[in-house]
Amino acid sequence: MCHILNVLLALLSRFLFAVHGVVTVWRVVAVKEEPLYWLLLTGVALLGVEMAITLKCTQNAEWKW
Repeated sequence: MCHILNVLLALLSRFLFAVHGVVTVWRVVAVKEEPLYWLLLTGVALLGVEMAITLKCTQNAEWKW
């Protein structure tokens, strides 16, 4: 049960970070009127890759620092 909670918390934190990134880039595109800024979302897309690696390689869904 504790492992499932850790995974859900890891998913939640990355989801909130991704939403923050999307809203931030959206506002920059709206203010600057330059659609090239949408490329900044590649970092947010790579967050999914990082999450998959973290969940696969660690036992408690987070790295120990």
